[in-house]
Amino acid sequence: MKNTKFIFKLAVILFVIAFVCTLLLVLCNALTKDRIAQLKTESETAAKTEVLKGAKEFEPAKAEGAEESYIGKDAEGNTLGYCFKVEPSGFGGKITVMVGVTTDGKVSGVKITNMSETPGLGAKANEESWLSQYNGKTDTIAVVKGGNAKDNEINAISGATITSKAVTDGVNAALKAAKELSESEGK
Repeated sequence: MKNTKFIFKLAVILFVIAFVCTLLLVLCNALTKDRIAQLKTESETAAKTEVLKGAKEFEPAKAEGAEESYIGKDAEGNTLGYCFKVEPSGFGGKITVMVGVTTDGKVSGVKITNMSETPGLGAKANEESWLSQYNGKTDTIAVVKGGNAKDNEINAISGATITSKAVTDGVNAALKAAKELSESEGK
């Protein structure tokens, strides 16, 4: 009998602790969810502005092959190019990439906004020195090993070819989507 009371008392204490912890988690989530959504929106807007310089407004559009598509316009409403959020699969999972493409079909910028690639290897894909290889490229881009990239090629990250190919697949999807949007706009 004494043993049963002790076990019941422990169960009640454990239940109260679990209830309080759950209540605190729900409260924290309720207090921070709007701020987290705001920060995500601000981060995505900053990425769009970074990959399509000069754009002040981003009008949502539909294009196949991209998670999200936008038409980037200057202050006067002239189309400067397109922004695409693409999510190719890398070594460590999905890589979220924002790609800017000018109206003449050239990559204007690439920004990785989220990835979980291997630190020291695939994570090098987020370095500006590597991402800048895409700038000015058109059509289909290929990945080459050994530092001998030519016209529409980029150099793979040593030891992270899967990541290099994944980001390139995302950029190629954005180029294809830009062509589709450009044709639908009659440009």
